[in-house]
Formats: sequence, C-alpha cells, structure tokens
Amino acid sequence: MIRAALTIAATVALVAAGLALGGPLGATVVAGTIAVVALAVRLLFARFAHAMFRAGRMEEARRYYRVLAALAWRRRRRDAAQVSIAASWIGDGAYARGLEVLATVAPERLDPEVRAGWLNNRAYARLRLGADAAEATAALADVRAALALYAEVPALLHTEALALYACGDLDAAIAAWESLWERAELPARLDAERCDDLAAAWARRGETSYADDYRRRAVAAVPVAPWRSAAASSSSPLPAL
Repeated sequence: MIRAALTIAATVALVAAGLALGGPLGATVVAGTIAVVALAVRLLFARFAHAMFRAGRMEEARRYYRVLAALAWRRRRRDAAQVSIAASWIGDGAYARGLEVLATVAPERLDPEVRAGWLNNRAYARLRLGADAAEATAALADVRAALALYAEVPALLHTEALALYACGDLDAAIAAWESLWERAELPARLDAERCDDLAAAWARRGETSYADDYRRRAVAAVPVAPWRSAAASSSSPLPAL
C-alpha cells in the first residue's frame, strides 16, 4: 500500500506540473509519457529477467525480478515477481530459500499461470530436498494441479516425472522422462537435468551403461549443475507402492 501511495503521489505531482506548465495538453502529455515509460521499463526488465533465467544465470535474473517487484504497485504483479524470485533461488539449488519465498505468497490470489508456477516450484523444491513417501505424494498432487491450471509445458512434465520417481513408480518416471524428449525441443538446462535424472533412474535399475551414457550427456551440456547432487543422492531404495 505504501509503494502504491508513493507511486500515485509522484504521478499526480508530475501531472500537476504538466498542467501548470502546459495546461490540459501538458498534463495529458506527461501522463501519457509516464504510462508509456513505465510499461516499457516493465516489459524490458521482464524480458531480461526471463532471458537470464533460461540461461541459468539465476543471480542476475533475481536482480531483475526484484526490480519488477519494486516497481509493481499492484499486489498481483508483486506476487508474480516473488514467485519468479523463488524460482531463481530454486534454480540455484537453494531449495529451502525458494520455499521460504513461496510461503510469503498466497497462491489463491495468483493468476492461473502464475499459480501453476507456484505449485510446480513448491513440488520441485520439496522433491529435490528429499521427500519421504507422504511428501512425494503431496508433490505429485501439486504438480498435477499445476498441469490442470496450465498447459503441459516441459518444466511441469519434468517435475511430474520426478514426483513419480520419488513415489516409487520407476517405470512411469523413466517413460515420462523419455517421452518428454520426444514431445518437445527442450531448453539445454532442462534436457541436461532430465538426463541426470534418467542416469539415476537407470542406475537404480542396474543398467549402468544406460546410466553412464545419460550422465555423460548431462555433464557435456551443463558441466556444473545444482540439481546433480540431489539426483545422485536419490539412489537410495525406493518406497514400496
């Protein structure tokens, strides 16, 4: 509310100045300029933020998302920026920190697309932290709720496969990760993560040649990755179905 009040006050002051200097036309020009500049800045920063995120440059993405949160005077936009900030922490492997940020946002206030991201990010972070059977089941419910809200984008389908794996359905998880590659052209980081997860899954099956091949592909694409230790550490016995 304070941010919104200050923004409105500043805008009113500038429009008043335009009115004083140029009459109604001056006020209109000032108001229009403010609106255009604000929209341009928001779109530009959003584009930079998403580009940094896709490139795996999470710290830089986080800076842009924070600026977007600071510039937003509508609660809906601030919450959406917070979900993106949480995603950048999770993308850095700071899963607990990402969950803390998500907890500051009420998902019922979010637009469907952003709420899908909130649910997916929570599920993914909990799975990477090491979920027990109950937590894995809850994560699977979260990501399926996200899929019901939004299109079947690769990131959500990857999390669904990860949840199936954590739930003990190894065959379904492997099939989901394999079909993900067939369904769409994946971003390099997501494909590397998929290969790491498949390496862990095939290793658990005892298929070391498959596991080694996927692991080589993952490391060649993304030599250092925050998810890699989490994927490797998930080779403990699966819970019974």
